[in-house]
Amino acid sequence: MKYNNYRKVLSSLTSQKSDSTLPVVALLAGLAVGAVIGVLFAPERGTDIRTRISDKAKGLSDTAKDKIRAVKNKFHTEEEELTDLKDEVVDKVKSKAKEATDLKDELVDEAKSKAKDISEEVKSAADKVTNG
Repeated sequence: MKYNNYRKVLSSLTSQKSDSTLPVVALLAGLAVGAVIGVLFAPERGTDIRTRISDKAKGLSDTAKDKIRAVKNKFHTEEEELTDLKDEVVDKVKSKAKEATDLKDELVDEAKSKAKDISEEVKSAADKVTNG
């Protein structure tokens, strides 16, 4: 009996959704407190620290902008390649469709010619039978 209760408790614990906002808030609060303590106990002047923070933030911003620009360029290049490939496929399909149409027309003309020849042969044979 206790075994079944243990399984129910274990099942209920594993099936509950965990709220991930609390650890994130705790992490951010810890980072903020650490930054404040670091600034308070830093051996440098405040202006030097602010300058370093500003320079680091600018560097990170520039790096992020460069990466975003690189991703945009890659997407643009991929888009151009896909457009070129699409155009190439469309041209090939059109070419094959024209070839198929030309072949169909040729076969129809050939069938008409053979039908005309057979018709003339039948007519000639019928004339021989009636005249002959």
